[in-house]
Amino acid sequence: MKKVLLSTLAAISLFGLDFQPLGFKAIGMGGAGVANASGSTAAYYNPALLAKTKYTVEFSLNAGIGIREINLIDPIDKLANEYELTDTIDTIADNAPISGSNDETTISNIKGALNEIYKLSQGNGISIDPTAAFAFQAGHFAIGVYALGDLTANAVIDRQHLYLIFKDEENGGYYYYYPDTDTYGATDEQTYKDYSLEYALDNNLTYLNVDGIAIAEVPISYATDFEVNGANISLGINIKYMQGITYKQILALDTDSDELEDSLNENSKTSTNFGVDLGMLIDAGDFRMGLVGKYLNSPEFDYYDGSKYKVSPMWRGGVAVDLTSWITFAMDIDLTENDTGIKDFKSQYVGGGVNIHPGSWMSIRAGAMRNMIQDEEGTIVTAGLGFGLKWFQLDVAAEASTKTGTYDGNDIPRYFKVNVALLSRWGGN
Repeated sequence: MKKVLLSTLAAISLFGLDFQPLGFKAIGMGGAGVANASGSTAAYYNPALLAKTKYTVEFSLNAGIGIREINLIDPIDKLANEYELTDTIDTIADNAPISGSNDETTISNIKGALNEIYKLSQGNGISIDPTAAFAFQAGHFAIGVYALGDLTANAVIDRQHLYLIFKDEENGGYYYYYPDTDTYGATDEQTYKDYSLEYALDNNLTYLNVDGIAIAEVPISYATDFEVNGANISLGINIKYMQGITYKQILALDTDSDELEDSLNENSKTSTNFGVDLGMLIDAGDFRMGLVGKYLNSPEFDYYDGSKYKVSPMWRGGVAVDLTSWITFAMDIDLTENDTGIKDFKSQYVGGGVNIHPGSWMSIRAGAMRNMIQDEEGTIVTAGLGFGLKWFQLDVAAEASTKTGTYDGNDIPRYFKVNVALLSRWGGN
């Protein structure tokens, strides 16, 4: 049996990027930034926050990566390395129709492989989400470069084609195989086409799909504010140039996980578009409430095969409360249900946290967030720490899920994100 060859998918792909936590402050506070992320990252979370900047000028340089894994890496590595799916199927097919012709290793391998394929059929995927940003804020204006990635892989399993039915390439004929007794039984071509695992692997009915997008955004941002009945209202806008690099491939189901990264370098396509974000903030002193809509024009990017990757609009609301002059609580909630690159996995997060900031020299943050739609990740706990002089500060933040998966015999969080930032602030408080 030949390895499944790389091929294209012809269907239109409609995706909504997650509202990915980016930068330093919000990541440590359960992703809460819509009413709280002032300064250089305000343009990303809510451009209306630019009207409430604490410092005259702020620069920030951010780099981060997030990984979400659901029941994929361990099974495909076992299929590739432990059970040797392709070679095992070839051996059983070559021995048809002679009963009792397979050794114990081959029989054990096919039973183990079927068990892993069944696990994959219950839902699976991995998403690698790198982020990077250089952001500059001066008064009510901001400009920057934001890089967001949503690179995913998932095993597509045709549940009807899970039977051990083989074609005898040398002598003709079609045969069932029963691993419990190491025996074969005759069948016909139509049954082979309708139910055979071998047929599904050879004809791209069961495969490993690699799909995703990396977007570079260059937003020009501005906010203004005015008074209404004693409350200050801010409105902000991002107009951003966007460049997208899309990826799409089909790989063999037993592709080793180490090969997934290499596969992203093939079959890519670069295209450009523009995006529009709008934000609003109501500031009543110690209490702030914000709303932001991102990608409101639904920008599209090209795949190399002519299909489209559409980034759907997303809306998020948030509140922030200054409990004291040096303790702030904030919370965000996704108002839209967002698709992700992982098949059948949707996200709609609610999260929040506390920021203890005794002065410009230190910020200590903690929080939690949770997907309201699906529970595969459990509660995601977050933390962050910033320290240094006002004009040069290091900030680190991380998120990790309480639910874990397995890789190479070790438990790993099903979701993890880390961000490192360098900050420089001038003027103001």
